[in-house]
Amino acid sequence: MKAFEPYLDGCCNVQLQLYEHLRDRNLNAVWAHIRAKEAITTADEVRDRARRVRQTFLDSLGGIPQTEEPLNPKSSGVVRRDGYAIEKIIYESQPKVYVTSLLYVPGKLAKEAPAVLFLCGHAREAKAYPEYQRVCHDLAINGFVVLAIDPTGQGERVTHYDPSTGAMPIPWGTTEHSYQGLQCVLTGTNIARYFLFDAMRGLDYLASRTEVDPSRLGATGNSGGGTQTTLLCMAGDERVKAAVPCTYVTSREHYYVTGQAQDAEQLQFAMTRDGINFDDMFLPFAPRPLLIGAVASDFFTPEGTVITHERLRAFYRILGREDHVDCVFAPGTHSYCRELREAAVNWFRSHLMGAEPDFKTAPDDSIPTSPDSELWCTSKGHVLTELPGALTPFHLNLAIIPERQAPPDAATLRNSVIDTLAIRERIESPERLYPRTIKTQTVSGVLAHSVFFISERNVMVAGCLLHRPDVSPSEAIIYLAPGGTNALGLHIESAQELLDAGKALFVFDVRGTGAVASVTINPHEQGLPGLHYHTENRLAYDAYCIGESLLGMRVYDVLRAAQYLRETPPFKRLGIRACGLQPALWAYLAAALDTSLETVDIENLIPSFEAIARTELYNMSFTPASMLHGVLERFDLPDLMLLFAGREVHVREEPVAWRP
Repeated sequence: MKAFEPYLDGCCNVQLQLYEHLRDRNLNAVWAHIRAKEAITTADEVRDRARRVRQTFLDSLGGIPQTEEPLNPKSSGVVRRDGYAIEKIIYESQPKVYVTSLLYVPGKLAKEAPAVLFLCGHAREAKAYPEYQRVCHDLAINGFVVLAIDPTGQGERVTHYDPSTGAMPIPWGTTEHSYQGLQCVLTGTNIARYFLFDAMRGLDYLASRTEVDPSRLGATGNSGGGTQTTLLCMAGDERVKAAVPCTYVTSREHYYVTGQAQDAEQLQFAMTRDGINFDDMFLPFAPRPLLIGAVASDFFTPEGTVITHERLRAFYRILGREDHVDCVFAPGTHSYCRELREAAVNWFRSHLMGAEPDFKTAPDDSIPTSPDSELWCTSKGHVLTELPGALTPFHLNLAIIPERQAPPDAATLRNSVIDTLAIRERIESPERLYPRTIKTQTVSGVLAHSVFFISERNVMVAGCLLHRPDVSPSEAIIYLAPGGTNALGLHIESAQELLDAGKALFVFDVRGTGAVASVTINPHEQGLPGLHYHTENRLAYDAYCIGESLLGMRVYDVLRAAQYLRETPPFKRLGIRACGLQPALWAYLAAALDTSLETVDIENLIPSFEAIARTELYNMSFTPASMLHGVLERFDLPDLMLLFAGREVHVREEPVAWRP
């Protein structure tokens, strides 16, 4: 039996509340920054904003990796085509970080040529994807040297792949990016830093080639490649003289309300709070030539693309180069289609060659492409198989895990936890609870009082207070477990000894769970790994983008449950019990902060956040809903035992290794 009928027995539409709460906070931040930008009227103000955007972006990444090590490029073969050759190149963006790439070299170059870095979207074949081969072909026959690189997690750089069986426990691309990206979040970085640095080192390689004029470099890509092109622009890399990001650029306010998720490399910590909209991403690049490529029926909302272009035109106008920014729309759906590649070639012809933008591309089926295997730089199409010492973002992240320091005094540690959870303002200025007991029923011989109250403005949480009908308990235990109040019978059975001992059990639903679970807000809820685009993970990243965490919000909800039990009715003694990876985290962190929880009984707690960061194949129950940006710079779970002094604490840890 459930404690509540839908909508908290008709009292509140809780299915939408968490989505709307996070949506409103994100959009309010967006609109506040839009209004502030409308006051910009001088070139100095534009340049000042560009500097702030760039620094904020770099800080959110944890900086850009640095190395003075050589690229060590190696060629593994050449594919000859009419008018150009394709060299198979592997270079090291960092020591043992092997980037597989294809270098398109036009034939009969009379002098140093301009070059374009091609950045691949989320296609399994990456640089060998036929759509991308066609773009590189058109650039090459126009006299551009082109370097197309495999991003991490795609092409020959998939991490968890066995070429002999095809087995891939962590799927390629967006899932792998999210999986490793979550580990980066714990160290206060972002997986985008590795995409960006691979691209920057690709520019280094192009500049090193004798065929290339290093003063005339461009960059382009679509979808995830449009993201990477945008990252280069936001980083302000001065070597990129012209850019064509395609099928990625929209506006934050338009994209946000679609309910779609984005990939880990596309979202940086506090980017919405700090005012980085899509037009801001290109300010560090302005006023260099920028062409935004879009398609009319993209899931990256075209309305947002149009308004971002308009905002950029205003900034470019202030900088005196309105002619250097443009936008082109092609028919069709999400792809680097024929019309876009023609527009991109002509943009580069104009701005890197000084040539007329009069190129006409050929139909797709008349442009030569090669099968994936023909363009492999490695013998089996997998870097880690051929180069077993190769490093991935997982390994690079290991190197920046800070050395654990002895925890500070209890007061300092407690403040650090509060600030890392981003709940100080909530704790210091709480809303009144106004608890409602809306019904009492008998469940499995136990009285069940269904209660809900406000945790913070517009966010209701719910619980069911259970006790034997023949007792008036003086002690209450907050009970957190998967299913929450939707699984009362199971929880009563699991905690029968507490009820038999005359205690009350408060089965509690933090926001977005149990009776207050969120409505599904995107179509990817089923059939994809748990770390991908599920609703809860989308909501977790919504919190991340305003500089907070869903974990912190839920810990605060548990603190509010304790407050409710202290006040209404007034129990003399409180405790907490939890099972399941996420409920264990909520309970442990809340109990560390609230000393009124005298007994603490937790199972399935991860040993530490560091254990997640150090385990290459970690438990997929640890999702973005459990992440805390930069937590390893501040504290870890074992440190918090200092805050439990004098209390009865039982914790049973859960191994973090992934189990199929």
